[in-house]
Amino acid sequence: MTRLAVIGDVHANFKLLGRVLSRVEAVGVDGVLMVGDLACAGLGERNAKKLGLYRRRVREVLAAVEALDVPICYVPGNHDLRSLRYPGNVDGEQAEIDGLTITGIGGTNPPRRGFPYEWTDDEIRARSVPPSDIIISHCPPADTPLDFAKGAGRHVGSAAIRERAEAHHGVLVCGHIHESFGVAQLSGCLMMNAGGLGRPFGCAQVGFVEGIDEIRHENLQTGRFVSLRRDGEIERGRITGRV
Repeated sequence: MTRLAVIGDVHANFKLLGRVLSRVEAVGVDGVLMVGDLACAGLGERNAKKLGLYRRRVREVLAAVEALDVPICYVPGNHDLRSLRYPGNVDGEQAEIDGLTITGIGGTNPPRRGFPYEWTDDEIRARSVPPSDIIISHCPPADTPLDFAKGAGRHVGSAAIRERAEAHHGVLVCGHIHESFGVAQLSGCLMMNAGGLGRPFGCAQVGFVEGIDEIRHENLQTGRFVSLRRDGEIERGRITGRV
């Protein structure tokens, strides 16, 4: 069965990324999915020097993951430039890893805060996204365990992403809301928020997708995991092996 690793919002945190990649290498995977916010392009006006640093950080993040020598698919997050052209960007596109088709939806929903990549729910509803086994969405679906922002004290995900999840028989992986890492299910869609490596609430954590019938989130700092199977069975326990 095809096994894919899912890496959350890196924000160029190379220390935690290194720990995550060590775990991924120990487990063994056929590919890696990245949910966006690879680095931080900044707010508002961005001069050439800042953008140059941002692009260098993105290249360094991707190079670290590429060292695993497996295929990579990613989407840009709201902190990323929408126009990233490095190999593996599946925003609005379709790719395949070991027989599994993958599509992506980058960026985030309102309220607009001036980040590089933001959209409205209606824009996402109008967007044509090829059918797939796995959707990589930076933004989590609305009103689920995966989109609750502690600071705001409310659910902040996208209604349009939720609609896509409800119509999807497969897997959806997301990030953006760092503290709402974990697994959930909507209709026939298994969903995982891989969490964040960068601030706030960043920690060493990683997800795994087994085909389209099982997802697993591992918190490498607590040594705990939670997995969800398509039959609805949830398992929680201690991670075995090197973490």
